[in-house]
Amino acid sequence: MILRFILGLVIDALGLMGISWLLAPGVYVADFGSALLVALVLSLVNSLIRPIVSLLALPLNLLTFGLFRFVINGLMFMLVAALFSHGFVFQNLGYAILTAILFALYHWVFEKFLKAMA
Repeated sequence: MILRFILGLVIDALGLMGISWLLAPGVYVADFGSALLVALVLSLVNSLIRPIVSLLALPLNLLTFGLFRFVINGLMFMLVAALFSHGFVFQNLGYAILTAILFALYHWVFEKFLKAMA
């Protein structure tokens, strides 16, 4: 279980590095160590803070047919970026939202790949 968690962090860090390369002017990740630390903190934020924010934003989610969830995910990325001001930087909220969308797609593809391998 711990090995799977560590493997997940490494995979997330590689995804963050790839996304920052893809969106180079608007997203900056200093190095793999920073990406690994960001992946760890992002997993903690997503498990502790995001459910509370999602519950509070439920009316907006209902009004926007769930599209506000992208904004919430982008805000979670911005929160983590605020903690790592030199190693993980977004130019604006739009890049954070785009990163969240690409990161979710990356996870979806990687989960499909792992299930196909099993």
